[in-house]
Amino acid sequence: MNCAVILAGGHGTRLWPISRKNSPKQTECFFNNKTLLQITYERTKQIFSKNNIFISCGEKQYEIFKNQFKGLKRENFIIEPEARGTAMAIGFACVSILKKDKDAKIVMINSDHYISDINIYKNDIKSCLISIDKNPRFISLMGVNPTYPETAYGYIQVGNFFKNYNFKKFYKVAKFKEKPDLETAKRYLKNGKFLWNPAWFVFRADTMISLFKKYLPGHFCSLKNIEHNFSSRIIKQEFKKVENISIDYGIIEKVKDMIILPSKVNWRDIGAWNAVKDCFGKSNENLIDANVILIDSKDNLIINKDKSKIISLIGINDLVIVDTKDALFICPKDKSQEVKNIISILKKQSKYKKYL
Repeated sequence: MNCAVILAGGHGTRLWPISRKNSPKQTECFFNNKTLLQITYERTKQIFSKNNIFISCGEKQYEIFKNQFKGLKRENFIIEPEARGTAMAIGFACVSILKKDKDAKIVMINSDHYISDINIYKNDIKSCLISIDKNPRFISLMGVNPTYPETAYGYIQVGNFFKNYNFKKFYKVAKFKEKPDLETAKRYLKNGKFLWNPAWFVFRADTMISLFKKYLPGHFCSLKNIEHNFSSRIIKQEFKKVENISIDYGIIEKVKDMIILPSKVNWRDIGAWNAVKDCFGKSNENLIDANVILIDSKDNLIINKDKSKIISLIGINDLVIVDTKDALFICPKDKSQEVKNIISILKKQSKYKKYL
């Protein structure tokens, strides 16, 4: 079967103070009556049958999600006892799905991505699935053609032409590149051989398990123990054993048999407040979820769920203002990624940990 696994176990700290440990960003609505996860699920449902969509999350998130997805069966949630990185999340999803179908192909999907042109996205996923049918021991990726020099994304360098599938050109993966500085991002854009890396992976579940055996043998042993005794006790026991590592560092960046499809889909990672503004707002206009009075102010993002309070601005441009019942965050829009520095301070000082 072809199936989708939506990774929904993250905490989304860069959208603090709305996104918190016990109410991560994927559970929140941003200028929409649906949460980020609900939007992702509805989009995925246009490609996969409901029974073949699985949501990977932690136990606390499941308690929230089951109320947001009342028609979704418990068996369509892959619940981790604790967060141990995306490598273990994906390995556990593979083991869980292989119990249902030993020939399953999986498309990994993130719960916090913005995609506006669903038809391009659908066709690209179809093409990647076909590429795996033809090359079952490969991993197939989608990369997004960059439209500007972004420093908040990782990049993938495209190698030589591989083959056409579904009238789409696939290439070998040359290299993975870390998030660049601005000058490097400009060079990538001008070069034309570098794609944004949205972490969209397509593979056979059994192929991925074989890659765990090769590159993460400790994880592989734990996954095999879970496979042989799929009990709550064993799952918790094995999760505690493994290193907390991402799938990118643990496996993806080491694999040789990997191809990539350059996609023209309009995509953004809703990973910071400037991305929220860009995805849901218009240039030079204010994006507002608050009770406000604005004079000579433009291109601001303003959120305050307490409509009994009024926010008033005069001569203010390009700011992010997010007010919650216990925290107020203000910064220039182009510095919103730096909220991570505030999170670091909150983690270090015990008196502030209640705000995480």
